[in-house]
Amino acid sequence: MSNRPWGHLRYPEPAQIDAYASALGWQLTAQETGLYTEAVRATLAGLDEIEELPDVSVPLKHTHRDPGRPPQPGEDPYNAVIRFCEVRGAAEGPLAGRTLGVKDCIAVAGVPMTNGGRRQPVLVPTEDATVIERLLDAGVTVTAKTNLEDLGFGLGEGSAFGPSRNPVDPTRSTGGSSSGSGAAVAAGLVDLALGADEGGSVRIPAAWCGLVGMKATHGLVPSYGMSYMNHTLDHIGPITRTVADNALMLDVMAGPDWRDPQWTRDLPAQPDAYGSAAGLGVEGLRIGVLAEALEPVGVTDDVRTAFEAAVKTLRGLGATVAEVSAPLWEKGWAISLASMPAATSAMVKSNGTGNFGHLGRIDPQMVAVLAAQSRTGGDDLPPLLKSMMFTAEHVNTHYDGLPFVKGHNLRLELRKQVDAALAGVDVLIMPTIPTVAHELLTERSSPAAFLRGGGRVGKATANTSPTDLTGHPSLTVPCGRGEADLPVGLQIVGPRYAERLLYQVGFAFEGAFEGV
Repeated sequence: MSNRPWGHLRYPEPAQIDAYASALGWQLTAQETGLYTEAVRATLAGLDEIEELPDVSVPLKHTHRDPGRPPQPGEDPYNAVIRFCEVRGAAEGPLAGRTLGVKDCIAVAGVPMTNGGRRQPVLVPTEDATVIERLLDAGVTVTAKTNLEDLGFGLGEGSAFGPSRNPVDPTRSTGGSSSGSGAAVAAGLVDLALGADEGGSVRIPAAWCGLVGMKATHGLVPSYGMSYMNHTLDHIGPITRTVADNALMLDVMAGPDWRDPQWTRDLPAQPDAYGSAAGLGVEGLRIGVLAEALEPVGVTDDVRTAFEAAVKTLRGLGATVAEVSAPLWEKGWAISLASMPAATSAMVKSNGTGNFGHLGRIDPQMVAVLAAQSRTGGDDLPPLLKSMMFTAEHVNTHYDGLPFVKGHNLRLELRKQVDAALAGVDVLIMPTIPTVAHELLTERSSPAAFLRGGGRVGKATANTSPTDLTGHPSLTVPCGRGEADLPVGLQIVGPRYAERLLYQVGFAFEGAFEGV
């Protein structure tokens, strides 16, 4: 250890140990206080030895990085982008020449990352997220950090930078929380985009903007480098105009990585060649229409009409279609509300580490900046996040967390029910969202408006949140228009790691749908 007189960890005084004990509900005698003071000091001496060791860093593979600038007036009419930038990948590769928009909760080294809020200090990552590194290796150029709900909480109107507007109809929402990624692809500002999905945040903007979005099997796409909400729910996924582009992005992004905090014991060593599913068709495939994903979740008549036309198309392509059931499906959002508060609150309190309940890499700079933001900008956290944290405190204080325990066990039961529904069919289908895109608010919203709008979030995520809970892969493809000529999405759900099968159905449906 260095002999320097400063720069070491500070040792606690006995009064501090007494204060810590009191906060934990413990009482110490004076003798015990002295003993624990010395014990803690001995442990801190060991931590000081660690401080003397060199930091473990991850070198950047691609170094051409222009952090760019915010959009100029008139440059981004749909408010899809927080920052234009240029980070060049490899000169050659399957994505060479393609531009990428990145949801601004996913780290791109050298480019400021806001998480959709204005808290200070702003994080400028020094490491790329795993998916960014892989996409750059494939030749993509990152040209935009895209708008999103503040910290990912909301349905299209909760960004500190204002809501993204739907290019199909600018008076309508893109959905959330990957709102800018959907708008940027639909508007042609980028060729491809990344979103993050914990309750539907890739698939909702894709469906409402008439695009293709994939939430892969939990753990197939590494989540290292994103701002985590809940390691068991976090997914990063592609948003594209076509099924082929979506499959190509997943080809590049999928596969294990040593940095990933998601514990996935059965992860394949190599992903499938997803694009090879093109042209296989659906003749002979067994498709299940999930009964609980229609009337029980409030699917509107216009969305139901578009969905029934999609079913007819799949039958016409040679698939057999039958109704199946997963009784807990319609309770997916309620189970999410029992699953998210405890884990999300713990993530916030631990400054994004998840209390070390994993063996993935932790970016120390990201932790330090989140801690600083929490100290200075806690009052400006999004209302829905605050509500979840209050819920966690109340349930843990007064009910010993038991409602969260029941929600966790129901989540496992839902997973079993989806597996059972898939046992007799190859894939499940349903409307991605029960309604078309809603109208955007026309004036500045108060926290009360966001909190009262929580029911709208639950309705929009009724068919997307269940597979975040269960981990099953889910693909949304455009399947028609509903009220006010707004897009409707068809969601295809399959067994774990059956992404290639989902793309097979998506390719076939896309070809038939575009030919209508």
